[in-house]
Amino acid sequence: MKKVLLVLLAIMLVGCSGEGTEKNKEENVKKEEIVKEEKVVPVKYEEVDPESKATVEKFVKKYNVRVDVYKQDTEEPIELEKIPEPITSELNKEENILSQILLETDFKKYKGHYKIVAKYNEDKKLVGYNISVEGSPINEVSEEGDEWEEGLLAAMSIIDAIGLNLDKNEVEFDKAIDEEKDTHTYTDSNYNVTFLLADLDLGTYEINYDLTN
Repeated sequence: MKKVLLVLLAIMLVGCSGEGTEKNKEENVKKEEIVKEEKVVPVKYEEVDPESKATVEKFVKKYNVRVDVYKQDTEEPIELEKIPEPITSELNKEENILSQILLETDFKKYKGHYKIVAKYNEDKKLVGYNISVEGSPINEVSEEGDEWEEGLLAAMSIIDAIGLNLDKNEVEFDKAIDEEKDTHTYTDSNYNVTFLLADLDLGTYEINYDLTN
């Protein structure tokens, strides 16, 4: 009987020790979340450098015009979400980087999601754009690639809106795919365009459009 009690006591002590460990883990996670939240500082769009504001607003208008072109295509109309106007979204500052979500939406026809962001430096001046896409894994995509079309067209709309060469973009993207590169950068006009393709087989990728000056 004493042996049984000792075993039960040992189990209880282990359990209590485990609970304490779990509580400590939970407290540490909460502390990390609080620290992370403290690093994120919202900045009002009104505080953005005036020239940068004008550039972003022009970008949004051009992007939306391109979206209309896809929608009005007589042979194969494709509907994409427009970037809301006027722009009112705040910028989030985290570790000296300011980012402003211009559009975050799901694919209209297939499984997928994408986000378009404007990026600023600490002086609240525009430094570029980013699109991140999450679509179907490559093994679920047809030969025509229809499942990825909306994300790719959104990226093409950005290229058009910032005045870069669409054909060159396609050539460079194909080059990155053919050479199985995780990262590939090329320069066009005053932008460095970087494809981040490490998880492309999972249907996830990002493209950065960074101003060179």
